[in-house]
Amino acid sequence: MSEVIDIAVPAYADYVLDDLWRWRNEGLKTALLTLVAIGGSSPRPMGSQIAVAEDGRAVGAITGGCAEQALVRDALSAIARGHNHLERYGEGSRFRDIVLPCGSGIAVSFDVTLSDEVLAGLRTARQQRRETVYVWDGRFERLYRPQPRLLIVGQGPIVPLLAQMAGLSEFATAVVSPDDTTRERSRAEVIRPLRGASDSAITGLMDAATAVVSVFHDHDYEPEILSSALRSDAFYIGALGSRRTHARRIQTLKTLGFTERQTARLRGPVGLDIGAKTPPEIAVSILADVIRAWRA
Repeated sequence: MSEVIDIAVPAYADYVLDDLWRWRNEGLKTALLTLVAIGGSSPRPMGSQIAVAEDGRAVGAITGGCAEQALVRDALSAIARGHNHLERYGEGSRFRDIVLPCGSGIAVSFDVTLSDEVLAGLRTARQQRRETVYVWDGRFERLYRPQPRLLIVGQGPIVPLLAQMAGLSEFATAVVSPDDTTRERSRAEVIRPLRGASDSAITGLMDAATAVVSVFHDHDYEPEILSSALRSDAFYIGALGSRRTHARRIQTLKTLGFTERQTARLRGPVGLDIGAKTPPEIAVSILADVIRAWRA
């Protein structure tokens, strides 16, 4: 077994399952590490994971770099022994040389017996954007939510900036725009021209793990787009514009049959009120509000 330890942090933490699956198909033994308890502060949230292969490759993050080397070495030992176990690091740990920020302590589970069948089920649910649960030794449960997605419909400089920031924040991104330049400057998993907001190619992206943001200065496009969003399960819906513009927008939606309760889902002006003026600042305010809604 190699002692080479190669840590990589993926764009989205649940991608560890894909690497785990690929290493299994290469015939390698593996370990799945999960953060199951936090005492004090932690740079990574509960449920953060690292996948480790017996050749030393690893992907993911649990401590943000403070103890990843030690975690992978312990995972290699667990793989060699073939037994699951729970280990504590930081405060209250038997490892006095591993100190975590602010004197905190964490507990990490080491699973080296995860079956191919269970792993396949977890990956399939994630690919289908369904919630699913990973259970470790009947003691801990780790909920996998679908990757949050930001669907940006609009045009202009805010669109590519918002898409880039969302991608860096581990959101899946989709850009739909009638403008060639906007589409060319955007970097997203899905980029489409705007042919109609009722198009199933667009409405199919509006699930319960999706935020829909309309970024138009020409608001003629909005009624159909926002109508589709309000009929969806999107966890966040927002639209660019002033308070006066938003009041007119709400009135238009009411004439289309939407109730006050339904239009209350629509955030307008979109974004947190941070006094944003420039396109980058506006993109920051929008993404911050989307993250707030997702975490809530």
